[in-house]
This record gives sequence, structure tokens and C-alpha cells, in this order.
Amino acid sequence: MNRVLALVIGLPLAFAACRQGEGPPPMDPLQDVFHSQAQEEGLSRAQTEGKRLFAHYCATCHGELGRGDGQNSYNLDPTPPDFQESLSGHPSSYWREIIEGGTAAVGRSALCPPWGRTLTEGEIDALISFLELLGQPPTSEPPTGEQETEPPAQE
Repeated sequence: MNRVLALVIGLPLAFAACRQGEGPPPMDPLQDVFHSQAQEEGLSRAQTEGKRLFAHYCATCHGELGRGDGQNSYNLDPTPPDFQESLSGHPSSYWREIIEGGTAAVGRSALCPPWGRTLTEGEIDALISFLELLGQPPTSEPPTGEQETEPPAQE
């Protein structure tokens, strides 16, 4: 009986003592890359998560920037659309319908799969926030932190 009691009390204490020397769990290196890029690009937390999800689930066909030029796009007929042209005129509810039910849910090609059972509501929200960025036309302004400065006037 004493041995059982000693094991019941001693085993959890031994495990607790072993864990005291450990620091926080290591960070995911890929998540670190997305976080640092997000800071450079001025992305919000949701946009950063959306970018990560887009890279994982969508970029193979749609391309890294949503231009329809992903590595698998040449295999598809019809090819994926350029998001700057196809998404800018639609509300986010339309994008949600496509993400959850695939493009067939909105009467388009059945090649884009439904992700509604794979992604959580929060992940879909994050993906939509990133798609909103991809749907914007490019600006002529240089990216943040890389603005050109005027050279000093020569006398």
C-alpha cells in the first residue's frame, strides 16, 4: 500500500520537476516567416493567418498572389481566375460561399473544392481578409519602408 501511495504522489512530482527546466514550446519556423513578412508588409493578424492558409490551401492553383498562375493552373480547364479581376466586385459573403462550398456553389466550375468542413469559421474569416487584399488593384506607391527619397539638389 505504501509503495502505491509513493508512486501516486511521487510520479507526478517527478514529471513536474523534469518539466521545470523546459522553456516555452518551440515556435513553428513557417509561422515565424509569415509573422516577419506580415510585419514588413503591414498585415494585420487576420491577414497574416489568411496568407498562411492561402499558401497552404489555395496557392497551388491560384498562385502566391492570386493571379491564377499557380503551379497546377496549367492542368485546369478553366484556369483559375486572377483575383484582382474576379473578386473586386463581390461582397465577402460571396467569397465565403465559394470557400465553404467550392466554386460550384456559385454556379461556376467544380474544380475548386469546398473547404467548409476543413476550415473553421475563424480561419475562413482570416482567409477572406487576405482575399480582400488580393482583390485590390495594385497601387503605384512603393511598399512601406521602401519609399524613394529625393536626391539632394546640386548647386
